[in-house]
Amino acid sequence: MAQFRRSRVIATFAGVAAALTLSAAPQAAVAQIRNLEQPGAFAITAPAHGASLAKQGRIERQNGASWQSAFDEFYLVDDCRAAASVPACVTLAPGAELRPVPWSGFSCYGQCPRDCKKNFYRPPGVFRLVLTECGSGATVTGAPFFMGGRSQGIPPRTR
Repeated sequence: MAQFRRSRVIATFAGVAAALTLSAAPQAAVAQIRNLEQPGAFAITAPAHGASLAKQGRIERQNGASWQSAFDEFYLVDDCRAAASVPACVTLAPGAELRPVPWSGFSCYGQCPRDCKKNFYRPPGVFRLVLTECGSGATVTGAPFFMGGRSQGIPPRTR
């Protein structure tokens, strides 16, 4: 009887260990976000199976231990003229890299110019880019980056 209980306990622990190993297995990456040298500039790379991402991401600002949205109109475009016509999902081929127009830190002219009544500079602070996978809704979060103060209040013109 003791032998039966011991075998059952060992089998139970083995099953739990296997389940934990499977749940801890790395999930297939949706995409990789890499911060470039210029704060607010990114390279987004698709994994071996490609990626489909929502056309619009967001920049979040660190506030203590939490993150708050700072800029909700970060488009996955390398040319602002394409922002109006980009499809709902941007598809990247396996291994492809996209370098979107960088975020300048401004609230309205932050990436691609648009009409706005109050255009202000959000930094200095710590920020990160967050993207959403089409279909699953999984989020891809980039590493934090620091964006410092700016000496002039007028943003540079983007492409």
